[in-house]
Amino acid sequence: PASSVRGSVSASSVALAMAGVGADDASPFDEEENDVRLDGALVFKPPVEVLPKTKRTEELQKRKIEELKRKKEAAEALRRKKEQELAQRIKDEKAAKKQKAIQEQKRLELERRRREEEEQRKKMEGGLDTILDTLTRNTSAPHITLCCIEELGSVRLRLLTKALGENTSCMSMDLNRKGLCDEDGLSLGGMLEQNNCLQKLECEGNNLGVKSAEAIAEALRKNTCLQSLNLESNNLTANSDDQKGVIKLAEALRENRTLRVLMLSRNGITMQAGEYFVKAVEANKMLTLVDLSGNDSLSVEQLRRIDEAVQSNRREASSIRRAERRERFALYNEEFKCRQHYMQVEAMRLEVEAHEERRLNRMRARFDRWVEEVEEVQQEEKNTIEELESDAVDRAAANASKNKGKKKRK
Repeated sequence: PASSVRGSVSASSVALAMAGVGADDASPFDEEENDVRLDGALVFKPPVEVLPKTKRTEELQKRKIEELKRKKEAAEALRRKKEQELAQRIKDEKAAKKQKAIQEQKRLELERRRREEEEQRKKMEGGLDTILDTLTRNTSAPHITLCCIEELGSVRLRLLTKALGENTSCMSMDLNRKGLCDEDGLSLGGMLEQNNCLQKLECEGNNLGVKSAEAIAEALRKNTCLQSLNLESNNLTANSDDQKGVIKLAEALRENRTLRVLMLSRNGITMQAGEYFVKAVEANKMLTLVDLSGNDSLSVEQLRRIDEAVQSNRREASSIRRAERRERFALYNEEFKCRQHYMQVEAMRLEVEAHEERRLNRMRARFDRWVEEVEEVQQEEKNTIEELESDAVDRAAANASKNKGKKKRK
């Protein structure tokens, strides 16, 4: 039978008393079992069982070791979970601080831009001020060029794009050779996302870069009115070192369904981006002019495939226009026949109305004559009655005088 000894026994004495049974396995977990308990000012050790080496005690010891392992694993898992939560909380706090710093930086940047725009607006005189005023009031000319303004600048361009964002009167804007930089392309992209009227944008001969190409590509995904875009002789690929912007521009062509003309000559487009343009132009059935000349890195095969796709789009557009002309002519004929039929129906209606009016006039005249005849008859009857009444009165008076004379003679 197993005997138990309870008291204040250390971990080493327990191991010796057990005669080496499971001592090596239990030693890493004995400390967890022998934790010190405090009760007021007294210190107690938990009771420890010392068992002889038997099969049953070995099984008990194994179960105890397994239980201690589970407890230790649970404690370790809890510790790791707390450490992960702490790390995640620290990470979230850092991300929140970073986001707050970014928002504050954006706010300061917007405030700086607003001050610059206000200062520039106060300094503006002449042509640009008039153009901005007409764009804001939607009374501008449909085609605007800034050739009379020698120096545009980023601040002035922001004012211009801000006015164009909600404009509905301008259909074409010429910004060729105005020294626009990569930052200005972001303003142009934001304007194209908002504007629903501009059909043609000329930006040839500027210094728009990779960011500009990305912003314009994102705008083309949402824009539903732009039909012609000229980006010739810019720096959309950073001297052929970064094709990311023009690749996004090519991918945007897959979603855009309004652009007809795209000019990208002399922009350092390589074969890598050329493959994206080939697939995009082949997928887009609306482009009728794509100019990639001056990009010497493009292969002849890529240019040939792009040209074939554009020619196919032109043929399809021509067939659609011819079909539309035939349909318009048929509609014109139908409209002419409808108008002719309407005129005939209207003439018949007028004739019927005139006939009816004449009939009514005749009936009205007959009625008037009948009324006059009735009035004449009534008047004649009245006159006859009056005459008869007067004759009756006269006869009555004569008879009365005659009877009176007879009485006197008697």
